[in-house]
Amino acid sequence: MSQIVALTGASGFIGGVLATRLREKGFRVRALLRSHTHQQCLEDIGVEVIKGNLDDGQAINRMLQGCQTFIHCAGAIRGRNKQDFFPANISSISHFIKTCRTIRPHPKIILISSLAAREPSLSHYAWSKREGELTLSREAPDLPWVIFRPPAVYGPNDQSLRPLFKLMKLGIGVQLGSDNSRFSLIHVEDFVRAVIDWVKTEGPTGYIYEIDDGFPGGHSWAEVFQSGERPIRLRLRLPPTALYVAATLNEKVSRLLGYLPLLTKGKVAELLHPNWVCDTRETVKILNWQPRISLKSGLRQLETSDNV
Repeated sequence: MSQIVALTGASGFIGGVLATRLREKGFRVRALLRSHTHQQCLEDIGVEVIKGNLDDGQAINRMLQGCQTFIHCAGAIRGRNKQDFFPANISSISHFIKTCRTIRPHPKIILISSLAAREPSLSHYAWSKREGELTLSREAPDLPWVIFRPPAVYGPNDQSLRPLFKLMKLGIGVQLGSDNSRFSLIHVEDFVRAVIDWVKTEGPTGYIYEIDDGFPGGHSWAEVFQSGERPIRLRLRLPPTALYVAATLNEKVSRLLGYLPLLTKGKVAELLHPNWVCDTRETVKILNWQPRISLKSGLRQLETSDNV
């Protein structure tokens, strides 16, 4: 019988690719879904959809029963304060752990975190991702778990880096940090393959895996701009002051209009942090995994498609 993988976040960018590739590899996928928006697309590829929220105990129980692996890919990325991030990024993990304890044998738990967790003092989001990791390690010391910490993930249907890549296609390079900033990147297909490789090989548990595209020392903004198919004719460096002013205004407007902001002062602090370079030595050694898609080839794929 095919292995059952329970998955949250299947309606998102990374989770959607995970669901698709898991099905292609022959896994049975059971996904917790909050709304009907992506239900048909998931069911069309053979995903069993369980309707419910991250705090819905009955739905969580239905999703996890009989599964061999649970991948928690859902999470909050918008918010003004810690409480906005707490339910999805921290307390939901406790709910899942309690249910996993009732299942025999215990399913393996994979938490998709973020490299931001390495710097929890920068933002409420970074704090919540680190607290989510600590919740898993603290409350599930006897359960088989691993944590993946991806850096910025890009690829088809990505909405975070897509605006920057679209501008690069027009010959415009927008820089959000200093010339000395260095950061890791990874294509979504490489990241998803690493997660699935761990599921298939049942690698060692209790580890935090940082993972990137293998470019030594991460990328600089200049190297990113040079990786595009078209030369950058106009390079714009956004001043930190302008970013903080925009974030402050966005936070105030979000309170007036009642939406959760993505651009906040904390997010700006993340963007301006000088070192978001992954340490992949343990990942490569333990998982015997290697990235296949360089930034140059990844951007070439995007620039020749309809996604950029």
